[in-house]
Amino acid sequence: MAKVPVLDLNRCSDCEGCLEICPEVFKRNAAGYIEVADLASYPEDCVEEAISCCPADCIAWDES
Repeated sequence: MAKVPVLDLNRCSDCEGCLEICPEVFKRNAAGYIEVADLASYPEDCVEEAISCCPADCIAWDES
């Protein structure tokens, strides 16, 4: 099963670190919130770096 990054907006501090580290995965939607792009697969190294640098610890992998 594919791993998909998820973002907990309730915990997000809107620091934009994920947007800088991994712009192909994380983007700002029309409402102004950060969201995960709908991709067939996600670059694991890039997402892992975003997870490790997130000050709010609000990014994780969903493997369900």
